[in-house]
Amino acid sequence: MSITRKNKTLKILPIITVLFWVGCEELDITDPNNPSAETSTVQSLVTGAEAYLRVDIGVYLRDLLVVGREAYYFENADPRYTGELMRGPIDPGGFLCNRPWATNYKVIQNCLLLAESGDDGASGVGKTFHAYALMRVLSLTAENGARLNYDGDIDVALSSEAEVWTAIEGLLDGGYSDLNSASSFSFTLSSGFDGFDTPATFAQFNRALRARVAVHQSDWATASTALSNSFLDVSGNFNNGVYHVFSSGANDQDNEMYESPYAEVVKLRVHPTYETDADSDSSRYFDKVYNAGSTADYDDLNSSLMPKIWEGSYDPIPIIRNEELILLLAEVDIAGGTTGGLAEINIVRAWHDLPDAASGGLDQLLYEKRYSLLFEGQRLQDMRHYDMLDELNDAHLLINPDRLDDAIVTFPIPETETPG
Repeated sequence: MSITRKNKTLKILPIITVLFWVGCEELDITDPNNPSAETSTVQSLVTGAEAYLRVDIGVYLRDLLVVGREAYYFENADPRYTGELMRGPIDPGGFLCNRPWATNYKVIQNCLLLAESGDDGASGVGKTFHAYALMRVLSLTAENGARLNYDGDIDVALSSEAEVWTAIEGLLDGGYSDLNSASSFSFTLSSGFDGFDTPATFAQFNRALRARVAVHQSDWATASTALSNSFLDVSGNFNNGVYHVFSSGANDQDNEMYESPYAEVVKLRVHPTYETDADSDSSRYFDKVYNAGSTADYDDLNSSLMPKIWEGSYDPIPIIRNEELILLLAEVDIAGGTTGGLAEINIVRAWHDLPDAASGGLDQLLYEKRYSLLFEGQRLQDMRHYDMLDELNDAHLLINPDRLDDAIVTFPIPETETPG
């Protein structure tokens, strides 16, 4: 899906209903919440998996953004957003923990059936979505791991973080192989996959995710190869990529992250450090953040900064974009110890009408990713990868001296997934 950037504003292409793009095909599903190979068509399984990836996306992203010190969420009716998420412990029986887990495993349920469908294209898509769902689980649970047995038996031991990463790599590589064996898709994807809706182009999306995973694992050779087979284009539209899409259609949903930045009450606020750390002339920052002037105070936290990343309730949310791939390429170059990623960093800065950076290196790279990928959910993973979580929280504490108990938290396994 390509979103044209014009006058620093993202112009959103028309989207279609996610849950009902199956055309004239009749869906024979006895129970859509519990699909089986006998009762589900390939189309319904693909449609269901993609739809479940958007369910509770607001809860999932708010989890990542608040823990990753990208945002505050001031919800007067629920202090957990400024309590549990900012100092812990996370309640393993609460919705902040349970709902993202549950929706990702519903995605996986469909994906397992797609992998058994005998359709190479469907299997490739299923394995890719399966891997992406596990990536989202690990982005919250990290060292607490996840569940790789899918039979509902909670007495089976949980898998470690390393084991889950290995499973993710295997799924992406297996999916890539299946996609390369398919000549066409027997099903339709949503408009969020425009430009990535054939086996060959979806395989580029698969490799983009593989590059992200390899970078997080410091597997630089694999990352480099994956990027070369992805849709990376240093001269192309930075917003080209794959998106979650939304609409007002029947049984569809809106973008749960959107709030008008100019409304009287805005719950989602940009963390104040984004203003203090931004380049003074940063058009990239001002394109994404509106300073309302008046500060909202809640639970000894305050921010006057409103995200203006989305223009309306049905704007898409990126899964992965070309801009991230260019920055991943810079990260690979930095690890190689030669150019410090400076060429790619300055390509990104030029896109945002910023002056060239004088030097590259990891700190500069993390700075560029922080602002280029604001609210895309990558900041927490990046800081975790480089063992910089303390640094992330220290910057938060510096401006919040009344919140000295705050700490970066890791999500537990939901209590429904543990015996006893």
